[in-house]
Amino acid sequence: MAVALLACASFLAQAQTQPPVDDGAAAGDPPSRVARLSYRAGDVGLLPAGEKDWGDASLNRPLTTGDRLSTGNGARAELELGDGTLRMADDSDAGFLTLNDQLTQVELTQGTLNLSVRNLADGQSYEIDTPTLALVVDQPGTYRVDISEDGKSTRITDFDGRATIYGEGGAQRLVTGGRSYEVADASLNEVTISDISGGDDFDAWCSSRDQRYAQTASSQYVSPDVVGAQDLDQYGNWEPDTDYGQVWYPAAVGVDWAPYRTGHWAYVGPWGWSWVDDAPWGFAPYHYGRWAHIRGRWGWVPGPIGVRPVYAPALVAFVGGPGFSVSIGSGPIGWFPLGPGEIYNPWYRVSRGYYTNVNISNIYLRHDRAEMIRAIDDHYRYFHDGRAMPNERFANRDVPRAFTAMAGHDFVAARDAQRHMVAVDPHRFASAPVAPRGIDIRPQQASFAPPRPANLRNLPAGGFQREVVARSVPAAPFANRAAGVASAPRASFQGPTNVRMLNATGPSGRPGNAARAMPSPTGERAASAPGVQSPVRGNESAAMRPGELPSARFARPQPVIERAAPAERPATDNQPRPGVSYIPNAAEDRAARMRSQPPSSQNTLPSTPRFERAPSGAQEPRYAQPPQRVVPQQPQGQGYQGPQRGYEPPRNGYEPPRGGYQPPRANPPPNGGQREPQGHEEHHPAPPPRREEQQHP
Repeated sequence: MAVALLACASFLAQAQTQPPVDDGAAAGDPPSRVARLSYRAGDVGLLPAGEKDWGDASLNRPLTTGDRLSTGNGARAELELGDGTLRMADDSDAGFLTLNDQLTQVELTQGTLNLSVRNLADGQSYEIDTPTLALVVDQPGTYRVDISEDGKSTRITDFDGRATIYGEGGAQRLVTGGRSYEVADASLNEVTISDISGGDDFDAWCSSRDQRYAQTASSQYVSPDVVGAQDLDQYGNWEPDTDYGQVWYPAAVGVDWAPYRTGHWAYVGPWGWSWVDDAPWGFAPYHYGRWAHIRGRWGWVPGPIGVRPVYAPALVAFVGGPGFSVSIGSGPIGWFPLGPGEIYNPWYRVSRGYYTNVNISNIYLRHDRAEMIRAIDDHYRYFHDGRAMPNERFANRDVPRAFTAMAGHDFVAARDAQRHMVAVDPHRFASAPVAPRGIDIRPQQASFAPPRPANLRNLPAGGFQREVVARSVPAAPFANRAAGVASAPRASFQGPTNVRMLNATGPSGRPGNAARAMPSPTGERAASAPGVQSPVRGNESAAMRPGELPSARFARPQPVIERAAPAERPATDNQPRPGVSYIPNAAEDRAARMRSQPPSSQNTLPSTPRFERAPSGAQEPRYAQPPQRVVPQQPQGQGYQGPQRGYEPPRNGYEPPRGGYQPPRANPPPNGGQREPQGHEEHHPAPPPRREEQQHP
């Protein structure tokens, strides 16, 4: 078998024919961050960017711009992003319109989404786009977004923190902790405000999951931007090493276990072939840092804690090269994990700066940083020319059981590597060259996502149908960009068909038209610069019809309704300034409006949504404390016992947030026929609107 395997490895030589790397600006580089599907229970469908057929969402699958998820009845999903977490309740549809280093923009077309933001770097923000409004979060906090079943209204529950909601015609409003805001029309003319009271099992589950981020040992050794690091404490332990500093060792793995073996390969743009591990802890150690074989054990060595890490699809070396012959698709593919200090060669197009950053941020610096930079520069010259570094040695290449190989047709079909591993003598590959640019094998349909079981619900081909409104122009999905290029000019981007831009000047308000009408000088999104918002375009009025009532799942509290007076309603002539391809951020918007007002009125609105204080001596409106969430006990892990589909929680206490959900309630008017509070419900006097919650024209 080993001889046949050697005779069949030539298709790896295709790597030599890949396009040269990009020495220019970093515009073509992939983003340094991704989302991770860190939890799934029940029916969770995945529609990869650019695809029309839904697949099954795999645990630990990396997600990026253009990817969409749909949860079925009784299902849940959790997405980690390093500095924040998104959680989906059952019967919910959500997708990434933009996911890059500055902006996480999510569409929520139906259902419920929880957003927990722990930290934000300068210029970073989150945007949740719904059929009624766009929620923009630029500081830490916890928020819940519910869409009514008919899609006509949206409720924002702000557990803590502050954010801004944006609507039609330039309307915007602050939301503050301890209150919920139900918006019945896209112009924000009718908003029901109530104190938070009560909650449901989805809230309790979200709160219990958040506890994993508090006081973890891994946070002492791993950068907070390393996605998946919070799982390491439960499934392994840290030990000091004189050569590598703190090293993490997985628990309960077999003697024949090796990294990059219990999982499969998936094709995820713009990186291409990406490793998806089956272990519940199997994300951080496979996309950051390096693996070392220390005294008979495999240990993971994280990169420097003070450096923001750059995500990599798999930190491995592929074996193959010229001199072998086989037909493409049936030959084997082999790989082994890179060791500490070894240089990673991407198999996708990158700039020189990216090449340096993806290595320096994931290599433990035992020696001088300048020495490592010189080594990276030396490797880059050979990488750029498509040549292997001469006389290069790899620490893990000769380690017993480090090498894994599988047939090419199994590789592209996303089959489990351990089950379909080809038994070979690793010494036979001792003289086989390492492919300097990885592998270049065309993916198949199954490469993007495993097929869904036939007995599951049908999902709409091509994505979601319900329209959402957005403040930021969605990024071009990576699947629609040129091969090997992580970015493409905006002019070629048609945009998602279900997204309508707020404050549009064009006739359609679609992202593609907006981008073509006012391209940025570099062809990239204006929001990529810190503090600069993306261009926003047209919109169409979508007010709620008279007499329309939300569904039972989206039950209203007793209303404290604010309606904008005619003089206070937002103007409809909020046009972008000539020659400017973006709209300022919230603070700049407000400052510009205040400057245009007479001096006597400039003190009627706060100057910034973030630091507003009530006037001295003013009486604060009475409101209830945020609910004390029930935190169920999480089951203690027994270590990794082999391939899993993720932790399945006990379901006896879970009720889907529909008819049984008790929404935040305000005190009803003093009239007869009102029932007494029951269970955990609390009734409080209806809160008057806070000063900072007044609608901003």
